[in-house]
Amino acid sequence: MAANPRIGAETLTLAKVLTDVAGGSTTYDTPFAITKKLIKIGVKQDSSMDPIYGDDQTVDVIAEDGDITIDIDVVDFTEDEKAIIFGNTMAAGVRSPAKTDVKPYFCVMWKSKKRDGTYKYYKILKVMFNEGGEDFETKKNKTAAQTDKITGTGIGRLSDGLRKRIADASAASWVAGTGSGWFTSGDISPDTTPPTVTVAPIDTATNQAAAVNVVWTFNEAILPTQVTDDPDETNVYFTVMKADGTIVAGALSIGTSDTVVTFNPTDPLAAGADYISMAKGVKDKSGNVLAAACIANFGIQA
Repeated sequence: MAANPRIGAETLTLAKVLTDVAGGSTTYDTPFAITKKLIKIGVKQDSSMDPIYGDDQTVDVIAEDGDITIDIDVVDFTEDEKAIIFGNTMAAGVRSPAKTDVKPYFCVMWKSKKRDGTYKYYKILKVMFNEGGEDFETKKNKTAAQTDKITGTGIGRLSDGLRKRIADASAASWVAGTGSGWFTSGDISPDTTPPTVTVAPIDTATNQAAAVNVVWTFNEAILPTQVTDDPDETNVYFTVMKADGTIVAGALSIGTSDTVVTFNPTDPLAAGADYISMAKGVKDKSGNVLAAACIANFGIQA
């Protein structure tokens, strides 16, 4: 078989990791491409091979693959792109890195053209990037481009332990859909399913304790920014009120991997009174909204 070396690198694409649950699943945000900028990607996987000796000879080798170091060289990253990659805030065209920023993980994808015109496809499934240094040089008679470089570490997903996937259009088992959907489906299929929720006390519940809390439990992580106690917020996503419409004062909190919201009333609820709880407009971390408001009527023990 004739040699068929790789001769290119293109279509650098990132998809932010939204959730990664041990024994569960990993979900990703909608992928975005770093268009027409990729110069080079370097991938190195840490690994160890330790021999075991017996009777004055090697009898076995213990091999272990470790984390992945990925170096990316591009023509340039915009500050908007850097803000997303490094978890920074961006306002009025100004990126403001801070010690309190939480760096997100990404699925990093690209493809490499081979001599015969087919491609190999790559995914590093869970990568966190570090912002390295930048070099600046005065313009000379001969202009030298000053490119951007970032370095990331790829670790195993909690859901399944996988670190990477590689596809080859020359493989005997190749399916055309693998290539056409590499950047938009499979591992990184965008979540388009609205979240669901249950609430306690349930609808029509009676004889509830005056000190009862209202607890909403979602089937997936929601946006923590929607859990607010501020009554002046433009959008109020969680409400507890008396049957006459009087809003109940209390504190909202979120827990259990951003899936459980609890309302703790400031004062005990009135004996014998009826109340209404409501969750509406709540979004999961992919931006999907509850299909319908969750409304429950419940009564307090007299």
